[in-house]
Amino acid sequence: MAVEGDSYCATADVVALVQLGAYGAGTVPTAAQGLEFQQDRAMEIYSWMVEALGTSAPGPAAFNTTIDTGTDAGVALDALCKQANAQGAAADSLEAAGASSTPARTERVTELLTMFFASKDGIQAVAKLYDGGADTAKNAFTEGRVTTETITSHTEDGFEFDGETVW
Repeated sequence: MAVEGDSYCATADVVALVQLGAYGAGTVPTAAQGLEFQQDRAMEIYSWMVEALGTSAPGPAAFNTTIDTGTDAGVALDALCKQANAQGAAADSLEAAGASSTPARTERVTELLTMFFASKDGIQAVAKLYDGGADTAKNAFTEGRVTTETITSHTEDGFEFDGETVW
């Protein structure tokens, strides 16, 4: 049985995206099902990081190795994981609540899942910065030279920063 802390986000983050009110014993999904959705999506995010980093990937709060938010890269990785986890779990929750019952809900599920899966590359890239996989990129990031304005593009090969791909 999933518990709060088994994911990168809190139930409140998911409820805010679902916009159907708080989970409870009599809601669809139930509070327990909502936590299961969060945990399932957290494990998917964790697998993305394992793919990028190997076994040194940080997990959610219930894991032995978690994201250290004492660095800029850690703060960024934590925020990306939290956002993606909430988006994926919210899509699952809306589907459980009968998302196909209205076109607006179906569209919202599609939007949330699109954002969830689109976050994979960003999470993997920031996880590499977090783990020190690219020294130049990590130094630029921690020195405050990498911002949304200085990253000129992002591809599956990495970030383009000051005219060069950093990994």
